[in-house]
Amino acid sequence: MPVTEDPSRPLEGEHLETSHWEDARHWMSIYADLLEFKRRILDQVRRDISKLAPVAQIAAEADIKIIEDQMVGYQKRLDLWYLRLWDLHGLLLDPEGRLIRYKGAEAALTSREFQLLQFLLDHPHRYFSVSQILDEAWGGPGLSPEEVRNYVRRLRKILATLEIPCDVVNKPGRGYSLEFRGDK
Repeated sequence: MPVTEDPSRPLEGEHLETSHWEDARHWMSIYADLLEFKRRILDQVRRDISKLAPVAQIAAEADIKIIEDQMVGYQKRLDLWYLRLWDLHGLLLDPEGRLIRYKGAEAALTSREFQLLQFLLDHPHRYFSVSQILDEAWGGPGLSPEEVRNYVRRLRKILATLEIPCDVVNKPGRGYSLEFRGDK
């Protein structure tokens, strides 16, 4: 089997220590594009794999594993750049006081609002269904889907009030994600 590069290592020209938020956005877009490209390849291969001869299916499965490993590395790099971007923009979370601070402004959050925001920040550019949010962000409390939507609505209002350049988006069929809008 050929040796492949470590997909979680930086690409040429990539410097995480940058002091420019524009660099962070640039690298985030590159990794998001790479992930989407690989996702489309995987979708196509998975659709067509059953049409292949058995020996070719085995080879294709090995290729799928390589692509999935690359995607894990790209996601790690995207996560690092996402955190770096927030560092550069000055977003701070205080878990003890359940406070969010951004550019000198702050807001107190309820326990569930804070948990939801922390969960989404910890999983940038990933989408989660209502049931996944219930299980992974809140440990499965007995909330209804409408209550989850209410917490999302409240969190959106807080982000807008503090003028934090991000939003909790909902894409049908994919779920909720925290997406950064960039500056100005």
